[in-house]
Amino acid sequence: MPPAEQPFLSLRNVSKRYANVHALSGVDLDLYAGRCHALVGENGAGKSTLIKVIGGLVQPDEGTLTVGGAEQHLRNPAQALKLGISVVPQELIFVPGMSVAENIALGEFDGRGGFVDSRAIVQRSQEVLARLGVHVDCRAPLGTMSPAVQQLAMIARGLSRQARLLVLDEPTAALSDQEAEHLFAVLEDLKSEGIGILYVSHRMDELRRLAEDMTVLRDGQLIESRIGEGVPDDNRLIELMVGRSVERFFSADRHRSAGDKEVLRVEGLNREGVLSDINFSLHAGEILALTGLMGSGRTEVLRCLVGVDRADTMKLFVDGEETRIRSPRDAQRVGMMLVPEERKAQGLVEMMSVADNICLPNLRKWAKGPFVLDRSRRADVTDMVAKVGLQASKYGAAAGSLSGGNQQKVVIGKSLIGGTRILLLDEPTRGIDAAVKHEIYALLGSLADEGCAVLVVSSEMLEVLGLADRVIVLRSGAVAGTLSGEQATERNILELAMLGSGADSGPSDNAPLGEQIEGSRT
Repeated sequence: MPPAEQPFLSLRNVSKRYANVHALSGVDLDLYAGRCHALVGENGAGKSTLIKVIGGLVQPDEGTLTVGGAEQHLRNPAQALKLGISVVPQELIFVPGMSVAENIALGEFDGRGGFVDSRAIVQRSQEVLARLGVHVDCRAPLGTMSPAVQQLAMIARGLSRQARLLVLDEPTAALSDQEAEHLFAVLEDLKSEGIGILYVSHRMDELRRLAEDMTVLRDGQLIESRIGEGVPDDNRLIELMVGRSVERFFSADRHRSAGDKEVLRVEGLNREGVLSDINFSLHAGEILALTGLMGSGRTEVLRCLVGVDRADTMKLFVDGEETRIRSPRDAQRVGMMLVPEERKAQGLVEMMSVADNICLPNLRKWAKGPFVLDRSRRADVTDMVAKVGLQASKYGAAAGSLSGGNQQKVVIGKSLIGGTRILLLDEPTRGIDAAVKHEIYALLGSLADEGCAVLVVSSEMLEVLGLADRVIVLRSGAVAGTLSGEQATERNILELAMLGSGADSGPSDNAPLGEQIEGSRT
């Protein structure tokens, strides 16, 4: 139901240009007290610029911003905070070595005669964190706390300054499912207290769960604003985001039975305290999903396969021949490559060009002495740029200048260019907008059609069910079961992932959410 009162914050005809690029063009936005407003759009749609305008980091070239009915000209984040606007970015900004309390009070210490009143800031921090259901030692460094506590501490920073609007950018990106549930409960409580929320996420189920209102941006322009109508179904939302009708992410005839050619077989993979007797096989032209609850050992399996982590025991067969892999270089020699979960930290050199990044694993192929000749690699790299769906104009662009989805395409291209036959991907679409997800799914399907064996680790149930030919479910570091065909359902996967969790997991896994947050540390 649309609200009756006037908006807490309004933007009218807001535009922002960088050189020849219109980051925002004539955007209107209304944010109301006590309501969650979903801000949706592809990477590069203008969401980040809009958030920066609201938070005082960027001044628009045109348009007006009003807070509480009064027009404002925000020059910096401090001014926005004084007006009750608190922005919590995706990459949290805090000082790891400073205490929880000091980070919450940063920029507004209680002082007497030039000295900080430590007791006062600790007490105030404890009070505001308790309001969020968090009970930690506020004198401990924030850098030692879990991502969930760090996220809530940044929310607490705004609340301690009487924030009336919280802007949250991908707040659950680094959280477990249970931590996310706690955050959702906190946000519902804050809405009931009259605090407005502008919520940015690529996770449609979160948007649909939390938001009463929604705005869609595309290429810096307002496409649709829905007040009191919630978030539409996936197909309609994707159509609004990309400007064309997009069918279901996954083709109904994509699934197939595993082929006869076994390219990878794993026997007796063990790593003390992490993995226990993992056995499976992977066939040419197959997409195999590895899933399970957080901490079930999914990523650890991939890291052992390519030699990043050393297994205590493991027999690995490639094309039927036993193979020893002690390093990623050994894995590459047999045609196996990993696309890691942390693309920025582990998959890219951001200051290097797209072409240089794609070439990294195979520099010797195009080198003459100590030099890599661009003319010798250009045809191969250009073909790969096209294969992964990048524009040809991105060839020489710095990888760090690209959107998250395009960066992921670069990492996949880098993993494929050496003639990879076995592709391992860890959360390949995390933090990527819906349209680029569709492109990556299509790419993985075409790779399988060409005979590549694909092993995907994913936490998204829709992704697992829609993409994979077979599903291996892990629980507590062991294989709980393998599903294919009609057996691969959400219910069956969850039953395998959770079966016996009360007996096998520690007390913290089953404690109430408030108790799990309390005292949690990385």
